Amino acid sequence: MAQPIDQLSAFNKAHMEAALKMAEAAATHMEKLAEVQLNAAKTAYANSLNALRQLAAVKDVSELAHLTKGIAQPAWDDAAAYARDLYRAVATAQAEFTANLEQQVAESSHKMMSALDAAVKSAPPGSEAAFAAIKSAIESNKTVYDTMVKAAKQMASLAQANISAASQSGPVKKK
Repeated sequence: MAQPIDQLSAFNKAHMEAALKMAEAAATHMEKLAEVQLNAAKTAYANSLNALRQLAAVKDVSELAHLTKGIAQPAWDDAAAYARDLYRAVATAQAEFTANLEQQVAESSHKMMSALDAAVKSAPPGSEAAFAAIKSAIESNKTVYDTMVKAAKQMASLAQANISAASQSGPVKKK
């Protein structure tokens, strides 16, 4: 009778370790996001100071028109770089969390199936149909999960393509 308790204990320990691993990964990725934010803020501040210095040195209207064009492009480039860096940090975190979650789902599913197979051997005759139904439900849940992961990966790929296209197109120019 000690075997099911040992299995449950091992199952709980594995989930606790997985949760701690996810918490560590979350902290690491939050640090990376904070770094992206800080770098963007520093760049924006430096660019603003530079733009103010340039504006203060303007002597006539034609120089002002030329200057505003020169200020707009670097601002667009910085915004696009920020978006790419932010997306890259989030995509990296999502990929790591997804991989970890996929591993956990596969391990949990395998352990549940093994536990059910062991339980079937000691179950009373005629209970095979109930165990088959439970196994079928577990497999159905795993299939739904796999479909959701596939859809999430497709959405991430689409978002990456959109960000790449937007960052290469540049600012909208007025005619």
